[in-house]
Amino acid sequence: MEKIGFLDLGQTSIRPNSDITGFNQDGREFAVVGVYDGAVFIDITNPENPDIVGKISGSNSSWRDIKYWDRHIYIGTDGVGDGVNVISVDDPYNPILVNTISDFTSSHNIHIDTEGYLYVLGAADHDIWIYDLSNPSLPELVGYWNGEYLHDIEVYKNKLYGAAIYSGKFYIIDVSDKSNPTILVVHDTGGAYISTHDCAVTEDEQYLITADEKTGGHVSIWDISNYNNINRVSAYM
Repeated sequence: MEKIGFLDLGQTSIRPNSDITGFNQDGREFAVVGVYDGAVFIDITNPENPDIVGKISGSNSSWRDIKYWDRHIYIGTDGVGDGVNVISVDDPYNPILVNTISDFTSSHNIHIDTEGYLYVLGAADHDIWIYDLSNPSLPELVGYWNGEYLHDIEVYKNKLYGAAIYSGKFYIIDVSDKSNPTILVVHDTGGAYISTHDCAVTEDEQYLITADEKTGGHVSIWDISNYNNINRVSAYM
């Protein structure tokens, strides 16, 4: 690997950058980076000369989570008062705040599946909020789930794979009916308090990979081919 471009966004230990996402639109490539006071939009079509093309300001926060869907960027943040910002990038050189999901004041993580549903985690009142993005500028609340706080999720083929960081468990939840998610399985990774940070499923849905957030934590691979007999088959520390 060779570094071919660099852009200083003024990051410091107390004003850090957070999440990053990228998108390819109309033949050009862009990155969106969470910074302490908002999100910066960068043209990276020429990677040797990245160029800032816009910024959306937000409350001061060391954490933002950013996703792209259908010519829109969605920004969730721990910063109180921002909700989830909906940004039109129909013209990527002029990002425009077109809406704010205000059902809650802050969130920790967001995810968008391949069907165009937005999942919001770490927000008040519900452990997961689910929105239909058929009209990407006007997200429509279609369901929610309560069980325990999930720190990170992946949704694949209408199954939600979720990491419960405070209990060390992972969940597999059927979300084919967005108005009524139902638990298929809960498995204890043995990680105890503050551990299961995130997860990802293989394309054949036979294995789930989890990562711990603690000293001595592991990346673990779980055989989930039989929900009644889940086993860890390997781990990397």
